[in-house]
Amino acid sequence: MNSIALNIEPQQFLAGWRADAGSLFLPALSESRVGEQVVARIGLFGQPVRATIYGKVAMVRRIGRPSLPPGVEIQLDRASVPAARYLAAVAGGEPVSFKVRAPRFAAERTVMVSVRGSHVEARTLTLSEGGCSIAWPAGEPPTPGELLALRLANGFLAPTTDAVVCWASGGPSEKILGVRIVAEGRGGRAWRSLVEETSRGQVRMI
Repeated sequence: MNSIALNIEPQQFLAGWRADAGSLFLPALSESRVGEQVVARIGLFGQPVRATIYGKVAMVRRIGRPSLPPGVEIQLDRASVPAARYLAAVAGGEPVSFKVRAPRFAAERTVMVSVRGSHVEARTLTLSEGGCSIAWPAGEPPTPGELLALRLANGFLAPTTDAVVCWASGGPSEKILGVRIVAEGRGGRAWRSLVEETSRGQVRMI
């Protein structure tokens, strides 16, 4: 997964945002190729807001001109469309309240999730000190408010941390869950160690 981090003018964002198609053009040089997965952390000049989006590269323009600048067009994942709409609202001058979140890190990692007496192998998309986003495989996913247990490594004695589902989005083939870590003790320490380890080798998205 490639990453892009940039601040752009509000009008540039609005010019590149295609709400009907769920796509976004970013005037940023990138080594990404068409079809590759990409994560972009976007800020707006003059606004104290940032958002992270995910998707696939739909087009790359490496050489441009003033009317057609170089950059990449991203076909957004469904779960990222609300974040893009949020940025569009701010760029358009709408008053939007927000809360600064802890730093997040793009990290795909297999986790064993225990829920309703069953064990499901899933994968993380992002990690932060307070929680993570999880790509849920086929099957009925947990719903907001449900409690989970995440096993962070293989083995019977691997640390496990308790968590709660905060939100869910996505299509029928794959759901994306937002999970908040609620464990203390050994599980909480194991989670914080995992995030610290991830922060040293992954792109920080703040």
